[in-house]
Amino acid sequence: MPLPTLARHPGFRRLYLSSISFALGTQVYQLALPLIFYELTRSAAVMSSLRAVELLPNLLLAMFIGVWVDRVDRGRWARRAMTGMVALMALQLGLLPQGAAVLPLFFVCAFLLMTLNYVYAICRMGLVKEMLPAELLLPATGQLTVVSQVAQVVGPALAGLLVAHSLSLGLWVPMTALLLAAVLLQGLDLPARPFVSAGFWQDWWEGVQVLRANRPLWQLAWLVVLINASAGVVEVLFLFRARDSLQLAPPVLGLLYGLAGLGGVLGGLVCSRLRQHFGLGPLMTLALAVEAASMLILAWAEALPLLVAGLAINSLAAVVGNVCVWGYRQESTASQHIGRVSGLTGSLFKLAMPLTLLVSGQLAQTDSLSPLLTACAAAHLLSTLGLRLSAVYRVR
Repeated sequence: MPLPTLARHPGFRRLYLSSISFALGTQVYQLALPLIFYELTRSAAVMSSLRAVELLPNLLLAMFIGVWVDRVDRGRWARRAMTGMVALMALQLGLLPQGAAVLPLFFVCAFLLMTLNYVYAICRMGLVKEMLPAELLLPATGQLTVVSQVAQVVGPALAGLLVAHSLSLGLWVPMTALLLAAVLLQGLDLPARPFVSAGFWQDWWEGVQVLRANRPLWQLAWLVVLINASAGVVEVLFLFRARDSLQLAPPVLGLLYGLAGLGGVLGGLVCSRLRQHFGLGPLMTLALAVEAASMLILAWAEALPLLVAGLAINSLAAVVGNVCVWGYRQESTASQHIGRVSGLTGSLFKLAMPLTLLVSGQLAQTDSLSPLLTACAAAHLLSTLGLRLSAVYRVR
């Protein structure tokens, strides 16, 4: 991987450092908040409802956020989005003493916070596309994914310890990390990006046409609908299985996720080399099949070493697949369209997740967690067959 070339790029260096702080803060928050909700309610339904609410901005607003991001200064609005996220976390912190009585307000904050998170995510995709040549886009995506995966090693372990000590610390630490990330993103020197707009809806429709003209990406987007639905259900159900059925304490659970995150780090580091060896489409297909196998381990294993291995394999395969999807989207989309295509595909990617998470939250109250996780593995195998038969498989 041409990491030295990326490291010498001043804009990417600044973005990389900011991403480290942002990833750590969001990873702590994303595990701390469900654990906080569990401590307040002891309910899997509430935990899955929280995940569903957090997905709604992606599903409902991403396609419109993408149009807007193509019109604005992406660096400035990435900073503003992070600052807004800090303000919403501070509001949640103020609501903690009232506990379960103010759950609706927690849900509203979670919705708004994830809206801003997605503004930041699309801005960052655009920044990478603006500042780097095409041959560095997938390696850069891999490096930024490694940052996220390292945060997944450190963040969950830290979140478990923080929540075990004090629920409020699970929010204070992310707030500090996101403020630092916003400061680090100041001073980006980006090339001029002229944009001629025909109007909001005309711009949106142009994005739709660009996406549909890219046949492999269009087919891939619909396959990812099923992939993300099953993966999202696994995330919620396994967390509840580990906490409730297997009785793993928050510090142990955080450590479990942290160790498993090493698989994702490895996946981000080797993805570019694997792509050169297998080709993009075959690599995605292989990664999805391996992820399905890991779900079976998470469904039935009880020993901690097996659980760590299952999560690590799941993380490795998911990261390889994600880097391929995001990298191909970057490679095959022009800079002036990247916000709209990212927003449209982002909405499609999460199309089925809110409903499946709500249903899984209700089913989690029964003793059928292992069969449900097995059904998710079967859905992944069905998606593997779809990838093999699609135009994506021929992309090298």
